[in-house]
Amino acid sequence: MASRGWFGIPFFDRQPETTTTACVLSGGGSRASFQIGALSYLYAMDPEFTPTIFVGTSAGAILASGLAQYADVEGQRGFLRRIDELWSGMRESEDMFTPRPWLARILAEAPAWLELVGQAGRPQETQRSWLPRRRRRPDPVEVEEPSDPVAEALSPDVELRVDFSFSLVAQLAGNLGRLPKLGGDLVAARAGLEQSRSMYRPGPVLAQLLDPDTFDPQRVRHSGVELRIAMVALETGHLHFMRQDGALVNREDQVIDPGPHNLTRGVLASCSLPGVFRPVPIGAETYIDGGARENLPAEMAMGHLGAGRTYVVSSQFDGVPRRASMADADIFQVVMRATEILMDESGRDEQAYAHSAGAVVISPEVDVHDPMTVKPGLVGIFRDHGWSRAAAVIQGATPDESQALNRVTELRMRAHDLEEDWLEDPADRRRLIELGSAKLELRDAIARCPEDLLNPGTILSWRDFEAHPEPPLIDPPWLGR
Repeated sequence: MASRGWFGIPFFDRQPETTTTACVLSGGGSRASFQIGALSYLYAMDPEFTPTIFVGTSAGAILASGLAQYADVEGQRGFLRRIDELWSGMRESEDMFTPRPWLARILAEAPAWLELVGQAGRPQETQRSWLPRRRRRPDPVEVEEPSDPVAEALSPDVELRVDFSFSLVAQLAGNLGRLPKLGGDLVAARAGLEQSRSMYRPGPVLAQLLDPDTFDPQRVRHSGVELRIAMVALETGHLHFMRQDGALVNREDQVIDPGPHNLTRGVLASCSLPGVFRPVPIGAETYIDGGARENLPAEMAMGHLGAGRTYVVSSQFDGVPRRASMADADIFQVVMRATEILMDESGRDEQAYAHSAGAVVISPEVDVHDPMTVKPGLVGIFRDHGWSRAAAVIQGATPDESQALNRVTELRMRAHDLEEDWLEDPADRRRLIELGSAKLELRDAIARCPEDLLNPGTILSWRDFEAHPEPPLIDPPWLGR
């Protein structure tokens, strides 16, 4: 094992004693497209990228676990091609994040509720709550949970029914015409939240990713590859990792529960973003997304698993978007903004550690989309940005070259938005002219970049539409201008 200094950082006067290569993959939801692009470059163009250690959190745990099925680079490439197809095939956010029924009700009735909230500022008499009681359907209380962890994660919620009384109807009479089903929806939403403990359940793409033909825990166990996927125990608050053999270890890589536990369940736990997906019980504890403690677990690979060369691929953009004045923000907005800043600072610290420890760090320089956005065009653009960022890091691109690459990504994002606008109204000539100008500007920006820092899809992107949920059935009109 390589000699390590403080927190696993190598002593500067010593060289690593091993040639073992590790790959660390951060969490990031749908932003994993960036990592897919970066890995595509590394497997194709970097002969030193031969990882036999994988460490991942959340979406990075899905990638890490899948790649760890194969000890050889060719097998890992094959899995990457498969997951690239699945990621590129997503058409909407529901493919990854399927709203729980109670959340769907809230989203459907939001305009009416907002109208009511707008009247809340007027003084009103205090009165007893008129919201209806709720109860479950008179079915057996105990429902056997599916033994398959994927089936359990994807299982729909138990239906809830609301009971109304004549007195309740009288109390609601003045509101029913203005806010249909308000009382029932509010109570069903509250009941659904209590029951499901999450806003979403994993979408169908997860079932495809964890299908036995794509992912088999036994292949991981017997591949000879070291795997660690991060998760946080709610009961203790500790960061734990699941190994390739289903054992649980602490952050010092000491076994705390030999298990063996189901690796698929471990992947689900690592992806269980609090509030978004429900927590996952494993052994004596209940687990959530490893990013609650460590979204970029480089220390495990470099400080405890003895990797001599470590590639750290993070999909987290450095910095938070500027907001308008928050002087009058409510408490919820303040808490959410503070959490956003805290997570960004934690990510900065984790990347700083990786840089200090001598890792090859690949991260985005353009914020293409957030972790819960699934738009085919943006997902594809972020994937290509990952390819270019990996190329820039491995080839040692100059700051000017990196800036030129970032400009291409930004122009593709702008062209994507203009395409959406024009496709809504193809007869709008002004929008077409604006789109054509953006595509020509993109063409010129691409020409200013070194060709070996761009993948073929990016080089030709100005000549075609970006991906959309419904592919355009016409030829790009700007090519004939």
